[in-house]
Amino acid sequence: MLRDFRKVFKDNGTTMGALMVVLSAGMLLYLVPSGGGVVTPDSVVARVYGHEVFRREVDEQIDQALQRFGKGANRDQLMPLIAPQAFQMVLRDKLVEELAERHGVVVTDPEVRTAVEAQLSQYPVLLDPTTHKLLPYDKLKPILDESGFSLPQMEKGVRASLVRQKLVDQAALLVPVDAAWVESENRARNEKLTFDEARLTPDPSKVADPGDATLDAYLKQSGQRFLQPPRRVIQFVSLDKAALAKETAVSDAEVQQAYDSRKAQFTTAAQVKARHILFSASTDEEYAAALKKAQDLRAKLVKGLDFAKAAEQYSQDPSAKGRGGDLGWFDAPKMVKEFSEVAFKLKKGEISEPVKTQFGYHLIQVEDTKPATTKSFDEVKAQLRAQLESDRFAAKATERLENLRKKANGGDLANGARALGLEAHLSQPFSETGTTAISGFNGPVESILGPTFTLKVGGVSSVIQAGDSYLVFRVQKELPPAVPPLAEIRAQVLTAWKLDQARTDLQTKAADALKQGGLEALKPLGAVVQTLSDTTLSAHADLTAHSGIRKALLDTPTGQTTPLLWTEDGKLWVAVLKARTPAPALTFETRRALVQSVQDQEAQKLLGSEMQTLLRQGNLHPGFSSLWGHLNGIWIDKAYERQLQSADAVGDDN
Repeated sequence: MLRDFRKVFKDNGTTMGALMVVLSAGMLLYLVPSGGGVVTPDSVVARVYGHEVFRREVDEQIDQALQRFGKGANRDQLMPLIAPQAFQMVLRDKLVEELAERHGVVVTDPEVRTAVEAQLSQYPVLLDPTTHKLLPYDKLKPILDESGFSLPQMEKGVRASLVRQKLVDQAALLVPVDAAWVESENRARNEKLTFDEARLTPDPSKVADPGDATLDAYLKQSGQRFLQPPRRVIQFVSLDKAALAKETAVSDAEVQQAYDSRKAQFTTAAQVKARHILFSASTDEEYAAALKKAQDLRAKLVKGLDFAKAAEQYSQDPSAKGRGGDLGWFDAPKMVKEFSEVAFKLKKGEISEPVKTQFGYHLIQVEDTKPATTKSFDEVKAQLRAQLESDRFAAKATERLENLRKKANGGDLANGARALGLEAHLSQPFSETGTTAISGFNGPVESILGPTFTLKVGGVSSVIQAGDSYLVFRVQKELPPAVPPLAEIRAQVLTAWKLDQARTDLQTKAADALKQGGLEALKPLGAVVQTLSDTTLSAHADLTAHSGIRKALLDTPTGQTTPLLWTEDGKLWVAVLKARTPAPALTFETRRALVQSVQDQEAQKLLGSEMQTLLRQGNLHPGFSSLWGHLNGIWIDKAYERQLQSADAVGDDN
């Protein structure tokens, strides 16, 4: 909305001045993150270049991910892994929407409908048996609902897929592919090679420390290699469970009370294992015919006809084929009500009377049953106590650190910390990238990197959960980009120098060994030698991704040795070509298909690069309230993002 105002009224500031003042007051409610601390399904939890992300969208993504793990999956264990990924997937989808908007890509409703119908038509159970066309919506919907299938979600996914494909198709048209490129790609994909290759790994551990003089000279010679980006120093106060152990202890009586109130959480519903035979029907006439067939077959089954074999022969449920109508174990809610009511009343081995459902008539045979079970208090006591103590610790730690924030009032944390019986620590300088540890801080570094470089110098963070601890920090100062003195980064410089020396020594020794006895002479240097027979380059991603190795294998004559080259993972590589079978000549059709394939690959790379640029630019000012997400960037509700680490990220109102 604001972007539209900016475009239309860019050169009309005097006329629009008064109007924008009036509008700004009303817009504040729109710009400020919704919910006032309470996140509802309609809360805006992020904005990506003006595209709003609602909590319900993230919840839907989380639900879909959880469904893929099945009903028996432990939700609490999966949530900290699934929820953040789901959030990132939704943000990525919004970036794709922005990319499509910038490129003028539009997907129409008829296009979506056609694609959805094409996908649904792949399932025989959704087709009319006489016309072989998709069932009408009133008959289609119950089948989809019964299987837990969401048509709106499918339409949304199909639309997103079509948008991406249109973006790729559009970008592919801009990729010029000449004859040399086509020939090279054809050879990489279709030329058969046989070659021996060797890989050697340098060993820096065998290189001695040369002393400060050599390292200082090395640092000055290649200083830009050790250029540090802006680094920050933080003052932080953290609380772990040990610090609040007495305050968060839970009594046996409290654990018992929690067990009594949450007993349903530890109860597994009754289940049956059954087979069924379906005679499908949709009209009154078909139901009458299906009932007659079911009654006739039941009479044979009762007399001893094998149920599984009968299901294979007579059942009209496609899933019965090859399984003898086996439904496996299921609880009551998994099946339609009419089916479950009968199945859970049958005894082992008993065959039901015909059961009418929206799909037709069923015959059911129960093979086994499991009663509902509830874990005893002793079985879950330890788990429940840990959960209660963790919840109490989170509340106490957050409360204590919020009090510290108020006492600090945006200033030094040390005095406020002492007043609360806490201790403030000062970190060493660290950068936003490449930092794996921070002195005095034991939690996961990634939990504070983003907030540290979002805040202004002097800014105080909100309460942050970092692994098993909670903390508050203040950005003490920022150091500009610079090459630190040797004393500060000696370990890093020594590691780099040793690796350079090891690589140089290894390459020299390998070149000499090759002159003496080929690849076999490399084995004393630790080389791993293997033969790749009658293979294509495209079958080895690590080889084709390396432009030097790809060129060497295509250009080196049979019987010759390639140059020594360094792989992406830091190994020294060399090969001897033993045989080569040329790629088949391209026809008009194969050439066109190859060109299209190359263009699609390059288009995806181009779009991926453009997405990364949008992401990088959008995150330039992530802390600049939600207004940044409206204008030309990305805003994320950090409180909600932290909430996703909790097992309660998806509410009951999904």
